[in-house]
Amino acid sequence: MISKKPKPAAPVDGDDVLAVLDHRLRELDARRAAITAQIITLEKTAGGGKLDAAVDVAQAQAVLDGAQFVAFRGKPVSQLAALHAERDVIDRALTIGRDRQQRLAMERAGRIWAQHFPQIAEIEKRRVLLALELQRINRERETLRNKINAAGGAGFLSTDGVDLLDLGDREDEVRWASERLIADGIATRAEIDKARNA
Repeated sequence: MISKKPKPAAPVDGDDVLAVLDHRLRELDARRAAITAQIITLEKTAGGGKLDAAVDVAQAQAVLDGAQFVAFRGKPVSQLAALHAERDVIDRALTIGRDRQQRLAMERAGRIWAQHFPQIAEIEKRRVLLALELQRINRERETLRNKINAAGGAGFLSTDGVDLLDLGDREDEVRWASERLIADGIATRAEIDKARNA
């Protein structure tokens, strides 16, 4: 089964837990590579020897937590069979650990995002409101161009050739961003409409 070894002091927060887990997964990956190399060498000389045994989830969890794997089936087993058994347990431990690693990384990302949300909201709101203002100015610019053309002048303006967010069509990206701000609770529809129609 598993021989126990003293556990290190418990990590103090989620980032510590993730760092310990990352380190342990690297150790298990290295151990798995070493076992595979030994298996290849032994199979060239001895051949056969894999145990047909289901992997014990508790044993895989213990290995992930740092316990030493010990092959024990009530009777002596070959070195090759023991290596196959250990690699199977490590594979299960890696699966468990990587699932936990992904969950912890997502929790950390969410926590960091939440910590920065006031800054995110402030800058995203400014960005979209400025884009809406630019589109409003672009519409005013086109009104001016039409006025110049109607008076018989050439409707050429200095920055023709670049759209600069264009006029604010129904399906444009600024409208999409505006709807996203409303959905995220960063701005109200009244604020967006005011910026668009000011």
